[in-house]
Amino acid sequence: MKKIEFLILFCAVTTIWADEVVYTKAGKKIILKENFTWQYAPEPKVDPSKKSNTTRPILKGTDQTSLIKSTSGVYSVFYNSAQWTSVTENHEFAEFHFVNQTRTGNAMVIYEGLEIPLESFPELVLLNVVKTDPDARILNIEDCSVNGVLGKIVTYTAQIKGLRFIFYSFLTSGNFGSVQFSTFTLESQFEKEKANFEKVISGFVLN
Repeated sequence: MKKIEFLILFCAVTTIWADEVVYTKAGKKIILKENFTWQYAPEPKVDPSKKSNTTRPILKGTDQTSLIKSTSGVYSVFYNSAQWTSVTENHEFAEFHFVNQTRTGNAMVIYEGLEIPLESFPELVLLNVVKTDPDARILNIEDCSVNGVLGKIVTYTAQIKGLRFIFYSFLTSGNFGSVQFSTFTLESQFEKEKANFEKVISGFVLN
């Protein structure tokens, strides 16, 4: 359960400075009325026959030849050992911890045997962090698949010990349990590291 508590995602409300509209951390629109009441904005209706598949596929590269297997037997991670080092230190939450060669980025894989509804997962990850950083917020949520495993890429930001970090995380869940494959770096380094973060995430496979 400690892992689930760690995985809880920023859910405080972010305000967009428009006259009557604010957005929750999950991206839901709220309308503020002049009489000081509020309501959720109606969701736009989408014709299922016209709905396009926006799930972006992410695939393992041919240079990712080093392999590390979960003790659960559920998943493995292929990675490029010339770019990432597997850290063998024990971690309270993460099963695997990687550090890139320039030591400017980290990656951690957290596995929990319990299934979490995928649509709710982004709202559950790091909820407890809001208690220490009220300004933590989600920047983007994108549907994707990693080597055929459906999930979401969630980008979010949080301040830790006075430093602003950006997290780029692959979330997936199913009858196998739930996985958070999180990469992170300082906000100033994120654009430089983003492609490498996605590359290491692309090594995730279900066994």
